[in-house]
Amino acid sequence: MLTSATADVRTVAYACTPTLASQPGTATDYDVSVTLNSTVTSAVVGTGFTATVVLGGADMPVSPVEIPTTMSIQVLTEVEVKSNGATATTTATVTPSAAVTPAAPIGSGATFPALPTPTATITPLTGATQLILTAKNFTIRVMNGTTEVGKFACVPSTSAPSQTLAAATVPVTTSSGSPSPSPSPSPSATPSPSPTTSSPKPTKTVTETATAEVPVDDQVETPDGGVATGGGGVLGPDGRLFVLTGTAIVLAAGVGGLVLRSRRRPHQG
Repeated sequence: MLTSATADVRTVAYACTPTLASQPGTATDYDVSVTLNSTVTSAVVGTGFTATVVLGGADMPVSPVEIPTTMSIQVLTEVEVKSNGATATTTATVTPSAAVTPAAPIGSGATFPALPTPTATITPLTGATQLILTAKNFTIRVMNGTTEVGKFACVPSTSAPSQTLAAATVPVTTSSGSPSPSPSPSPSATPSPSPTTSSPKPTKTVTETATAEVPVDDQVETPDGGVATGGGGVLGPDGRLFVLTGTAIVLAAGVGGLVLRSRRRPHQG
């Protein structure tokens, strides 16, 4: 997580060389107040933060030419970035720029107004544990649109080799919001038992085994058009058939006897 800003303010001797119409002049030393600001005291891998370089002080270069309000003053600063310590061989240089249009015309040899503040965006890469930012060279340019009219190119003066440049040390950490590898399998593992316990297969098994088949010999069939009384069945005719048959024989015998008697009576008379 990004924390509050930090700043380093130094007065540094710079040798500034003027250039007019592409012709360089003689370098002059100036004691420039340099403030290197970092928006963070701790950076995060993969997350960008900003750093600014503010130039000022009483001993500054003066305008090399007359600057009307139709021109602009541009400032370019170089910020060296070293990864993992001051002795690291891996370095990078960012060159942010900023421009301002003067509110009133500025005469040649006059003091520059407050210079604009360039802002650099720096993003730590994987493997970085510390960044050291150092404000180094800067350039002040007078621009007419996109055409350079004149400039001052300034580098740390060799007349003061042991001077300390404005710098800031920023520790780098990995993102605290990065997803941990351990929670990732949990969502997939939690739902897996649910379908197993709620499987409908046991219900089908119980239904099939609970239905018992009735043996053929124990089944009772009811004759068509009859009433289920428990008699009869598939083993033979109903006993009522024999009763009716006997009754029919007795009636037939009785009728036959009457016929025989009626035929014999006339002979008896």
